[in-house]
Amino acid sequence: MVLFLSKMEKVMFHLYLLPLLLLACFSPFYVHSMESGTSQCSNVSIPYPFGIVGGNPAPAQGFEIICALSGSGPIIRINNNIFGIINISLLDGFVSILASATSQQCKSNSSFSLEGTNFTFSDTKNKFTAVGCDMVAMLLDDSRGYIGGCASFCSTKSNIINGACSGVACCQAQVPKGLKKLELEFTSITGPGCGEAFIVEQNSYVFSRVDLNKTNTKNPQYRPVVLEWSIDGGYCEEAKRAASYTCKENSYCYNSSNGIGYRCNCTLGFQGNPYLQGPNGCQEWWHGSEAEDVWSGCTAADIQL
Repeated sequence: MVLFLSKMEKVMFHLYLLPLLLLACFSPFYVHSMESGTSQCSNVSIPYPFGIVGGNPAPAQGFEIICALSGSGPIIRINNNIFGIINISLLDGFVSILASATSQQCKSNSSFSLEGTNFTFSDTKNKFTAVGCDMVAMLLDDSRGYIGGCASFCSTKSNIINGACSGVACCQAQVPKGLKKLELEFTSITGPGCGEAFIVEQNSYVFSRVDLNKTNTKNPQYRPVVLEWSIDGGYCEEAKRAASYTCKENSYCYNSSNGIGYRCNCTLGFQGNPYLQGPNGCQEWWHGSEAEDVWSGCTAADIQL
């Protein structure tokens, strides 16, 4: 089908297109499709630099994934702990896993650390959550001291409401940016208690009064947790001078928002995987003179201006 546009329609068309082009030009996080160079395990897409061990391309160091033969889905090893993978986002730099990122007041235990890896707990996709009565749960950092936390109270049982996590039997707080370790200090307000605190994907945990009876359980509670990943090697300015720089042709580098390392994205007019060279890398998909194609999905021959 050929579209013939009047002069006024041409003007309106370009006015519609202009904001999209400005967004693409000035936003460092403009979204480009990156389906190329992606492996598959069960129903989970595995884009490079992640990769299945033994697959092609081989995964980058620290991004090795095992595709279980049992069909249980992809798993990743992080600091000698194995976690099931729910989803990987190449564009946004997130990987969702099933983990027990939990510390219990009675046991003073922490499930795992992300130190020495390419990952941090996402501060935008997770919530720090504490369950218990009359206690304060504070996140600690070895060098900075207290970096976050919340308090939970239980005056009467009637005040404890299923589904509510606003300070009565359950409280939530922001996860600090760049957090790599779940280290906690619990304080009981009215006497001995046994609270529990954990990191969990935002909006995935729904408090129940029954959970108050599980804060001292020996069985780990696995919940969705979102990790932010980045390429180790410093910020872009430093990384570009290193032989290990991973952003390939037709791509650009931007500093990771978690304050650790960098990531890559295809430049405007290109799509693909910015960490790969060749046909699976960033390939040209749009010319400035063919801007109409971006909006309409038509070829240049379909629109006569």
